[in-house]
Amino acid sequence: MLAEPDRTNYDLNFRLFGFRVRVHPLFWLVSALMGAGALEENQYGMVLLVNWVLVVFFSILVHELGHAIAFRRFGSDSHVVLWALGGLAFRSPSVAGRGRRIFVSLAGPLAGFVLCGFVFASHQLTEWGRGNGPVLTDLYRQLIYVNLWWGIVNLLPVFPLDGGQVSRELCEAKWRGRGVVTSLKISVGVAATIAIYSLVCEVSARSGNRVLDFLPGWFPHGSFYTAILFGILAYQSYQLLQFHTGGYHYEPADDRVPWER
Repeated sequence: MLAEPDRTNYDLNFRLFGFRVRVHPLFWLVSALMGAGALEENQYGMVLLVNWVLVVFFSILVHELGHAIAFRRFGSDSHVVLWALGGLAFRSPSVAGRGRRIFVSLAGPLAGFVLCGFVFASHQLTEWGRGNGPVLTDLYRQLIYVNLWWGIVNLLPVFPLDGGQVSRELCEAKWRGRGVVTSLKISVGVAATIAIYSLVCEVSARSGNRVLDFLPGWFPHGSFYTAILFGILAYQSYQLLQFHTGGYHYEPADDRVPWER
């Protein structure tokens, strides 16, 4: 999932703050499929779907720019690609120093949280997200949802999410040489648990079963999409775990910054 997708004739290319940005056509397709339920809402269905796609585009772009700016801060050039299930910020050369790599991983979700805070604060001052029609209300709700909840999900210790990258660095710091295997075991367990929970949520919603009523109202419910996503992530982490425990010798990277070597 960390490989850059091939270029197509339908890519959208532009520069922002000096960074090259490429949007793969699958990004628009997957985003539209995720928000397709909006078409069933009311006469504003198509507008709400466009709302959703634009919110996902802008929010993920901000997230990846957070990574890119952090890469630049530590001397690595980078570019951003948005595609399929999200976005990627590619860098060259790699960042030296475990603390720096952790900061780069956290910079993406942090950028989203800052955007969420700005949207919330602007609404508190002007109430633009309430009482101005369903389109603006939906726009406000989706901006908060994507930048808050997706940011939290991204911090889960599941590879290759940002939280999974941080988990790998922390595990390798504690169990040098075995940290990658430990972090992958955590990744498999967490991803599989979320996939199963999401399936239970989906079945309960469709059948009217009240088995999850004990959860507080603010607790996020999984969906068919999260079940698929975390099922895929659990399987990929399992494959990587088999690779690392199947006789492959992992040589820890030199985590010292240049002047410490």
